[in-house]
Formats: sequence, structure tokens, C-alpha cells
Amino acid sequence: MPAKLTTICYVHSCTERITQEYTVKDITGIVKLKDDEPSNIIYLNIKTFIPLNDSSNNFIKAFQTGDVIYLKGKFVAHDSYYTVSATSIKVLEFDFEDMPALGINVTIVGITTQIVQNTGNDLTLEFYVEEKVGDREPSNFWVETKHNANNKYLSNKTVTINQNVQSTTAILVGTIT
Repeated sequence: MPAKLTTICYVHSCTERITQEYTVKDITGIVKLKDDEPSNIIYLNIKTFIPLNDSSNNFIKAFQTGDVIYLKGKFVAHDSYYTVSATSIKVLEFDFEDMPALGINVTIVGITTQIVQNTGNDLTLEFYVEEKVGDREPSNFWVETKHNANNKYLSNKTVTINQNVQSTTAILVGTIT
């Protein structure tokens, strides 16, 4: 399942190295989750590949440590951070203190063969996500979705999943906060 994210984050640190074809940047990004709780943040381990010879099709704009950026990319979830392969970066005119706390917007598209489980007042469905971000990074993780069993539309959809007992294509869209 492809796992994509968009967010606004602060560039805490950045190192770069040059390979034969790319400038590779390793970035530590910080995403605010709540405006009134400065310690409520998520760390992003971001990697960019900027072509050395062809800058015309590059969606990674120049940035530096201390900038606030709008980030798009593929991601893999870990226990306390996310690994991101950036597909687009744009510098925004914010300081860290003024940066909005938007969380991380995610979209996961794929197929599940799982059965929907009743857990209390919720219906739960788990998705196994396989996303290739880098050779050395773990690339698989689980996503658990829940919704209130009283939501008729979603309840009907999950009943259909259980009755068909076949694979179901799903698009999960949400915000990590």
C-alpha cells in the first residue's frame, strides 16, 4: 500500500553529501501537534535526492536549517518517529514559534483481506503497509483504523467487507495528531 504524507515542519538539522547523480540531504524535521503544548511534537527523519544535472524537474526547493517547510513524501512509521522520502519541499515564511500545529496529513491506498473486528463500541480494521523508503530502513508497518459502530454508512461498508471475505480496496485519509 502506498503511504503518503503532507505536513508543515521545522528543519531542525540537515546534512548533505554528493553522489554521482544526486545531492542527498538527511534532515531532522519537527512537526507541531498542538499550539498550546510545545513539547507535543513528532520527529521526521527526511531524506531528499536532488539531481545534480537536471534542476528543471526538481520539486525540492532550496532550504536550510531553521526554515519551516511544506513537505510531501512517502513515509514509514516507527515507534517514535517517521522516515520520509521527500517528493516535494517548499520553504514557507514562518518561524518555528509561528508555525501552525497541523499534525501530519496521511493517505494510504491499498488492499486488505482482514476481517473487521468489534472492539467495544468501535469497529476495527488493520492494514499491513509495505512502503519502500530506503534500503536500510524497515519498510513495513501496521495501521489500525477505528470508527464508531453507530456510524451507519461506515458500519454498512465494514459489514460488506466481512461478508465478501475477499480483498477490499481501501483509501485511508486522516491526520496524525
